[in-house]
Amino acid sequence: MSFVESFMAFMKSILAPYSEIPDSTFLIFAVAAALSVITTAANRFLVDVKKMKSVMKEVTAWRTEYNQARKTNDKKKLEKAMKKQQAMMKLQSTMMWDRMKVSFIFLAPFWIIFMILSGFFGAKTVAVTPFTIPFLLPHNEIPYYSWYILCSFAVSLPLTRLLGVNPED
Repeated sequence: MSFVESFMAFMKSILAPYSEIPDSTFLIFAVAAALSVITTAANRFLVDVKKMKSVMKEVTAWRTEYNQARKTNDKKKLEKAMKKQQAMMKLQSTMMWDRMKVSFIFLAPFWIIFMILSGFFGAKTVAVTPFTIPFLLPHNEIPYYSWYILCSFAVSLPLTRLLGVNPED
């Protein structure tokens, strides 16, 4: 038995008590919430949010100026905006890279956790809703992947606002 196989068998034995609803529902919510808290906290402490907000304001102001110059066909304003375009693109790429660094730090560990859980739960139903939504949630049974994504968004979106990590705010 290889290391990976023995590790997966070990993880399955740990997860076995959580294989049925509602335990699976709560476990996946807890894992998604914990991972969201970790990444949001890391973003809060490793990324200069104030700098990102100021860059966003500057880029938004430039984009507004540029679009207005294009609409009015004002050659002078358009030329002025075009001169700033390179600097604005550089600011945006620097900002994006700062946010991506944190994502890269956690990518491998989170991927491993996700793969362990998906190996255990697969397409099995882990949550049940009292309603259905046509095209989005056609059945009231939710499989692992969908439940994980829902839980992750449900926790991370308000958490980013609460900790002030979202530069768009």
